[in-house]
Amino acid sequence: MDDRTEERTRKIREFFDLKLDAELLAPDAGAPELSEELVEGLGRFQIEWHVIPRAEVLPLDDSYFSRMYARAPRDFTRTREHKPSYRDVLTKGHESHQGRVVGVEATRKPRYLPENRQFYGTAYGHDPTADPFAAYMGRAGMVNGTRYAHDYLSLREFMRVVNEDWRARGLLPEGYRATVCPPAVFNLVGTVFHPEWSETETLELGFYRDREGNATCYAVGSNGPGDFSFITEVEGEADWSLAGFRVALLPE
Repeated sequence: MDDRTEERTRKIREFFDLKLDAELLAPDAGAPELSEELVEGLGRFQIEWHVIPRAEVLPLDDSYFSRMYARAPRDFTRTREHKPSYRDVLTKGHESHQGRVVGVEATRKPRYLPENRQFYGTAYGHDPTADPFAAYMGRAGMVNGTRYAHDYLSLREFMRVVNEDWRARGLLPEGYRATVCPPAVFNLVGTVFHPEWSETETLELGFYRDREGNATCYAVGSNGPGDFSFITEVEGEADWSLAGFRVALLPE
């Protein structure tokens, strides 16, 4: 791992009071090969690399949820009609990321302005050139050029375009793919490293896939500064269009 990833790993240990000799990576999970060229190339897209501690070291138990989801919705632990509780969704979905190294986009999310016309990359979002993924949005047919007013098909096309281009340019480590940042990863990285993500009124999207590859989408975000407790399942297209998103690099 590069020096910046090592430093972030030290911060994770300090934040959760983990022992210095605790093995954070799963036995079968090696760190991705990150050459200087690859780190520099992905750095232009604001990709940071983070170690997600394995479950044996940092389980998603009562202590974890009381700290990381202190202001979760009232129905957070309740089984929903024909669906698991949000807590169970996060616990199950996060299993595939525990003990792994993931890349998370750290581009600044703007404050809310009427009609969600602002662009990622600055506090108020006026500058359309500030978003490092702006070129891909045009190629994916996101005509307004922002991270809003999209739907599932346009977002899926956006991720296809990014993966295709990054593979051609050698920007994807072996065994990794670009996708939308998963909910529990967003909560963890935002809480520990990017509290400024919580200083916005709008939500962001996150996916979990089942064994058949079907995706269920959730809107995640803050109930206030420094808090990343909010989560709700997204079902209607109207909800899709109001939520932003950030890119993550995850092991296949």
